[in-house]
Amino acid sequence: MQVVDVHVHYHIYLKTIPPHCREFLRNTEGTSFNLRHDNVEISKVLLVPSHPCWSMDCSDGFDVDYEVRKTSDLFMQWGEVNPITCDVERELERQYSKGIVGIKLHPVHHAFSPNSYRPEEGANEKLGLIYRFAEEKKLPLLVHTGTSIGVGSRNKYGNPILLDDVIKDFDVKLILAHAGRPLWYDTAFYLARNYSNVYLEISSIPPRNVLKVLPRLMEIEDKVLYGSDFPAFKGQDLARYAWEVYQYVKSEKILNSNARKILSIRE
Repeated sequence: MQVVDVHVHYHIYLKTIPPHCREFLRNTEGTSFNLRHDNVEISKVLLVPSHPCWSMDCSDGFDVDYEVRKTSDLFMQWGEVNPITCDVERELERQYSKGIVGIKLHPVHHAFSPNSYRPEEGANEKLGLIYRFAEEKKLPLLVHTGTSIGVGSRNKYGNPILLDDVIKDFDVKLILAHAGRPLWYDTAFYLARNYSNVYLEISSIPPRNVLKVLPRLMEIEDKVLYGSDFPAFKGQDLARYAWEVYQYVKSEKILNSNARKILSIRE
């Protein structure tokens, strides 16, 4: 079975992260970037630039991932911008010119609320520009939801309900990374079930727990994407992890065809 993994941090695997993030590397010992296990083959890998901790970097690991992407058709890439520190317009244009599949936002590690573009929430014009750029270019947004144990993380910004304004104010596809782990699964599911432009991404949820924490997941099977969050824990094997998730969800749509459709991925 072919698998599209929409959430891989290859620059972390290469250990090219800021010094204050490096304690996270203890979690990644013994990880393996294998593309095949049993009847599973990873056919596309979408690179996510986010550092595993609080960061003031404009685009985190984007340029490292871009050099990796140039080596093989296996790879595609999310863009990433920090709406606190970036020259957002220039950086978005630069990344767009390099062929990104969408834009990743990390409110928890970049310390902003996803709805802070609104006047009553702080009027962050840079954030509003990101959403308008995504709308204009028809780029999906992959937004971190849920908590993070990374150094300096601001978990109050991980509540998916903060995206309710974005859903209503912009015509963009919103993909809720980690499906609100572990505090807001119900909120993330509610948003994906009730809004046509919202999707769930299930990376970092232990395979055996996916249907325990999201018991109604298969009701919205067509709106769920697979990701591994690799390298997320000691000994994680890229393809074996996909195989383990499949043992529980038994859905080719979740592991492959949904991503191809929602993100317009071709062979």
